[in-house]
Amino acid sequence: MRSMTGHGQARARDAGDAVDVEVRSVNHRYLKVHARLPEPFGFREGDIEEMVREVLKRGAVDIDVRVTSAPDAESEPFDLDLVKVYYKKLKGIGKELGLGGEVSMEALLALPGVVKRDAARTGAEKVWPKIAKTVKAALADLEAARKREGERLKKPLKAILKDMARLLKEVKELAPAVVEQYRDRLKERVARLLNGTDAPIAPPDLGREIAMFADRCDISEELARQESHLKEFDNLMAAGDDAGRRLDFISQEMLREANTMGAKANDARLTQRIVAMKAEIEKLKEQIQNIE
Repeated sequence: MRSMTGHGQARARDAGDAVDVEVRSVNHRYLKVHARLPEPFGFREGDIEEMVREVLKRGAVDIDVRVTSAPDAESEPFDLDLVKVYYKKLKGIGKELGLGGEVSMEALLALPGVVKRDAARTGAEKVWPKIAKTVKAALADLEAARKREGERLKKPLKAILKDMARLLKEVKELAPAVVEQYRDRLKERVARLLNGTDAPIAPPDLGREIAMFADRCDISEELARQESHLKEFDNLMAAGDDAGRRLDFISQEMLREANTMGAKANDARLTQRIVAMKAEIEKLKEQIQNIE
């Protein structure tokens, strides 16, 4: 079982390049990836997202990639011939218009075609394998952190399940007594109403009324399903990865069963325990929001 919250990082260093990758993730209904890359590597954002999808299923993931490269002495990033043409033309225009001053280097570098884009692209292609390797290392670090956090979450989840099992047991023990108490109260009320009269009440009529009440407040099926949900929840936690969606579904089913039991309950003690059970289910749902 893995959390959707975590942090990972990795570094790569050699004589020519330094690559730093930092990854953070938080909970999200789906997988959402946002990558920040240096300008020459912007076109690689799709490759980064594919790497993330190979490792993670859900969560909002932010990836920050920083690259520092030493200058390549063998490459020429500028078109010197074009710079000379620009310089000559600009000097001629200035003389013709009677303008003084030198043509600045900043102005020349801003002109179209002076900086060779192909050279920057070629340099980016050379560094990309290092970036890809470092990103994968950072994702592995993130995955390990999410697994550790997932293991940490098991303890509070198991404590909640334990409390729910205790409440469920108390409800099972109390439920049969509800019908018995209703029968006794019904007999007392009928006896008071008929006190001083000769009108008899047929036992079948009394039994029929008690049977109808017992049917209306029968929660045996809901109790059985709730026990099954508790076991399935525990099994999913032990099973490993990608449990978040299924745990969320089971918690919704737990709440539905508790609501049905609450609607059928005709006893203050039962209601008290069912309300407590619903509060525990809400705690489960809150914790589940962070599970992948």
